[in-house]
Amino acid sequence: MTEPAKRGPGRPRDEQNTERRRRELIAAAYRVFTTKGYATASTADITAEMGIGYGTFYRYFDSKRAILDEVVDYGLDRLLTEIAGDVFEPALLDREFTVEELIQTWSGAVERMCHIAESDPALMNAMLFELPGIDDELNTRILGLGGILAATVDRFLSRAVDSGVIRDDVDTGEVSWMLLALTIPPVMRTLQGRGGSDRRAYIDAAIAVLTPGLRALQPETD
Repeated sequence: MTEPAKRGPGRPRDEQNTERRRRELIAAAYRVFTTKGYATASTADITAEMGIGYGTFYRYFDSKRAILDEVVDYGLDRLLTEIAGDVFEPALLDREFTVEELIQTWSGAVERMCHIAESDPALMNAMLFELPGIDDELNTRILGLGGILAATVDRFLSRAVDSGVIRDDVDTGEVSWMLLALTIPPVMRTLQGRGGSDRRAYIDAAIAVLTPGLRALQPETD
């Protein structure tokens, strides 16, 4: 009797091949959706991008809408990884620092968002303009992400209040949403083709307002 063929020691397991193919499909769908737009793209475009048949696609995803959720996660992971950096690194609040450094942390995040808008405008256009509004489920996910980011910024600002860096009479929750909102205009202007000098002027104007507004109040002296 012939013995069953044994798997070689260096051969990837079936599970690894399955996960690799799944990731390849998501990456291909990302390229198609950000190039052609979700509304006009089809599963045929995705399979053509990879050079595979329909059957392979449908072994992993039921429909174009089913893979969209994975594509959104893929895009958001790219954005957050490149933008956040060490923005919320706790070590920042473990030493003496100034409100100017906190504002610089925000402006650094804005710069990174704008650099992504310059290098990968299709990603930013998709996340800001096309994907919101596709359906209520996706809107809820995107709004939920905004809430998570705002809550993270809120915790960061609250620690700054406790350290005496930021004035204690401001609502850090509302300021968190304001800071998130302030990141959008320079990104939109970058997508319109405006350069670094325009971005710097916007950031300087925002800093001129934010710095005195957040700085801890000094005790009055006689």
